[in-house]
Amino acid sequence: MSRHQILSDAQLDEIHEASLEVLRRTGVRVHDAQVVEMLQGAGCTVEDTDLVRVPAAAVEEALDRAPSRIVLSDRMGEERLWLEGDNSYFGTGSDLPFTRDLETGERRPSVLEDVARAARLVDALPNVDFAMSMAQASDMPSETSDRRSFLAMIENTTKPIVYTAWDEAGVADILAMAETVVGGADKLVERPFLLAYLEPTSPLQHLDVVLRKMLLLADRGLPFVYAPGPIDGASAPMTPAGALVMANAEILSGLVIAQLRQPGTPFLFGSGSGPLDMLTAVGTYSSPEFLLHCKAMAELGHRRYGLPVWGFSGCSDSKLPDIQAGIDSALWILWTAMSGANLVHDLGYLESGLTGSLEMIVACDEMVSFVRRLMAGIEITPETLAVEVIDAVGPGGDFLGTAHTLRHFRDVWSPQLFDRHNHAGWIDAGRPDFIGTARKIALETVREHRCEPLAADTIDTLRVIVAEADARAGIGV
Repeated sequence: MSRHQILSDAQLDEIHEASLEVLRRTGVRVHDAQVVEMLQGAGCTVEDTDLVRVPAAAVEEALDRAPSRIVLSDRMGEERLWLEGDNSYFGTGSDLPFTRDLETGERRPSVLEDVARAARLVDALPNVDFAMSMAQASDMPSETSDRRSFLAMIENTTKPIVYTAWDEAGVADILAMAETVVGGADKLVERPFLLAYLEPTSPLQHLDVVLRKMLLLADRGLPFVYAPGPIDGASAPMTPAGALVMANAEILSGLVIAQLRQPGTPFLFGSGSGPLDMLTAVGTYSSPEFLLHCKAMAELGHRRYGLPVWGFSGCSDSKLPDIQAGIDSALWILWTAMSGANLVHDLGYLESGLTGSLEMIVACDEMVSFVRRLMAGIEITPETLAVEVIDAVGPGGDFLGTAHTLRHFRDVWSPQLFDRHNHAGWIDAGRPDFIGTARKIALETVREHRCEPLAADTIDTLRVIVAEADARAGIGV
């Protein structure tokens, strides 16, 4: 299916060449001596200890080595997400400091139970394809809260998981937990059900803590996204084209590092960048420029580089699950589906990426369903063209009682949240409203839904891994 494009092939080439010029002329700071040495051995030049200038040949070689698809399985090993082409899969985001409480409607600090509830909700919703933590567990020791969040997710959903870890040790512990679940390291590589979220630091820096995580994942042959999140006018150029060039240079230099370490490392391409609102000093999540940035990144990833693409969707600058949040989320979901981004996160984000809302995740599930029906288009066959039934009914007749209608009325998209009653029916139904219904569904789901449980001995082993991490950090000692 033809999709709307915002950049021509020539413009994609211009962005690519400008990114190569930044890498050649300006370079990137690489804050890890081992990685600097590896880059120098591959033909990069180094100045001032850690300023690395990357030649175009190193980038092109990395692009040749990187795989064009990543396949993620669920916890049971069944393949679920094929990250390639125009396949778009939607999920939540991670590590929000605040949560919009379902019971009270108040904004409060996030806790570990919010991670579990979000995962449970994701597990139940038919159009949310993967889970991230949504919440940063303020009630847990910060040193090992990443392991606890992963444990809360893996106990409450069987769907693929995108995870964050604070450092290399956190990645190692989370991988040990995942290997325990699937029965070993080889099985995890063969059918990974998790993908790590990593990011460079804009502008143009690769921190040592992130690089060590990347090297560990490359050594294991496990997938990750390396997605910068600069703010235009603050940590990136104010112009959308300039922000694209800088973010692309950061991603491509990360790709070089990963492919030098282990050719064929599964690498997810993409970034999110929106402008700083100079009136409010807020980095926007739902500006047209942010949407355009992500669409351009999808076009670069797919059409210029042949890489699977990371995306954003379902997020809002609104503080409440209100009409602004609904408009922002719906526009994002439709736009991202049109872009063909493959792994699309941040459903349920409010307050420009600071607050999570479970009722907005439910609302986004409905919007994703709607958009998927739009993207499916219109089926054209002799049966659907209905010439015979039109002839049988004829002028002045009706189609309500035809066998053709009986065969096809269930093909019509049917909502859970959008209300289609007439006014009297709406009154009789208790005057339902969109967000109120979403909140009711979210409450019922987090209270009642349970995913396929892990074996008791598996859970015991996972808890031992977390306890050992606590002991190393001096927690509870």
